[in-house]
Amino acid sequence: MASADPRLHWQRTSPLAVVFFITRFARQFVMNALPAMVLLLGLAAASDLQWPSILAGVLVVVAVGVSASVLSYLRFRFCITDDAVLVRSGVVHREELIVEFDRIQNITIKEPFYMRPFGLALLSIDTAGSVKKEITLGGIAKPLALTLRNTILSGEQPLTTDDIEEPVFATEPTLLLARSRRDIVIYGLTVNFFLWVVVAFGAVFSTEISQTFLHRLASRFKLDVLLTTAQSDDSAIVGMLVIIGLTLAALLLLPLISVIGALLRHYGYRLTVDAETYRKNSGLLSRHDESMKRHKIQAVVWKQNFVARWFGRINIQLRVASAGSGMDSGQLQIGSKSTFLVPALHPAEAIDLTAEFLPGCQSDQVPFSSVDRRRYTLKTLGRDWLPFILGACILPTILVSWKFALAVPVAMGFAWLIVHQCWRKLGWGVVGEYGFVRTGFIGTMITVFPLFKVQRIDICQTPFQHRAGLANLTIHLASHSLTVPYMRMQDAGRFRNLALYYVESTDRPWY
Repeated sequence: MASADPRLHWQRTSPLAVVFFITRFARQFVMNALPAMVLLLGLAAASDLQWPSILAGVLVVVAVGVSASVLSYLRFRFCITDDAVLVRSGVVHREELIVEFDRIQNITIKEPFYMRPFGLALLSIDTAGSVKKEITLGGIAKPLALTLRNTILSGEQPLTTDDIEEPVFATEPTLLLARSRRDIVIYGLTVNFFLWVVVAFGAVFSTEISQTFLHRLASRFKLDVLLTTAQSDDSAIVGMLVIIGLTLAALLLLPLISVIGALLRHYGYRLTVDAETYRKNSGLLSRHDESMKRHKIQAVVWKQNFVARWFGRINIQLRVASAGSGMDSGQLQIGSKSTFLVPALHPAEAIDLTAEFLPGCQSDQVPFSSVDRRRYTLKTLGRDWLPFILGACILPTILVSWKFALAVPVAMGFAWLIVHQCWRKLGWGVVGEYGFVRTGFIGTMITVFPLFKVQRIDICQTPFQHRAGLANLTIHLASHSLTVPYMRMQDAGRFRNLALYYVESTDRPWY
């Protein structure tokens, strides 16, 4: 149906959606401008910039954000037809997006705390093959959101937006999994994103500008005497204790923030199934209701870092077809918009749920095969580690002392241990109609995928690999790509032929 058809009923969302646009602007601003803001605050602290000037700058940013959010709301329209959702958006650059029902991968209904009292919700639609990966209808009536979700998942037509009532389910969904508060706390501890925060913390607060900023902060909280005592020549022990205490406090605070975030997002986690539609409900202040059909699943990813391994838990991500970025780059996208998360599973639960998501998959009976150890180690050490180590040691050796050259063999020995551990984790396997690829260092990530959903397989050989009978195998899924380096050429060929057999001999949908 043409978007210019006068019979189309274009609608606005609730005025409360302005809050949604404001929060989205704030999130994008923090993600994109946070490094610059940290630098500006450090410069302000070092140059005695007055707080009124800083406050004026903050007010300007807030005014711009609120104005842009109001304009975004006024320029946003949506329309629901028999087989598609149409969206018009944009302030300066106008965009129109048509999302057909059969290209929708998963649907999320979110009830923010500021919309729940008014019976409103956010409906997020994750698509495949579109320029914009996700669209969000912010501030629509919850019954309309539920009806639209059920209509898209069931394929029933037509759908009208008049006289929407609360949908009635013919059958009661089957509960597959429920997570307790303890499980969610463990999941929060296993999220490794905050390791990057620790790195950023150390990088920022080791600079001279940040030292000045910390001195001003300590003076404001009456800690300047303690700092002066700690930095005196005859109080080295006190200074060391203060530094250790501050470091431990920071390291304890980061896991606490991670746990709080996990509880807010995944509190009351319930996973249910109705026919082949999976739904997960979670959230403390804001409720999240996410849905996905089984045939949309492209891969099941097991993730277990060193913390999760210590707790004996596994986090599972269900991958769906991406909008193109993941397949070309080979990166596994993360986040609520790109994955369907099942957190903090015991190994037996992970095996059972994998068989539920991928019927007939026996993930506990995988004979993983290794790649060629010698050539993988030589390539990784020679191409990835050696240039970095030499670059870090040559200049100090020339300018300071020849003793820095002694660090090269020590660093290469340490690098060899890391590479050897990565080689031990790297492996591939096939069980029935499912392929497996395993990677990792201290933790492990295992990707399980149906062979009939493989989009393309590349086998690449360098002259040295050709001489040794080896090859790099790259598996392209609709969600992302996987590479197994230094496989035997015979194994790579057999894997490709097996995948092509399943692709050509099945009529099951791949997305």
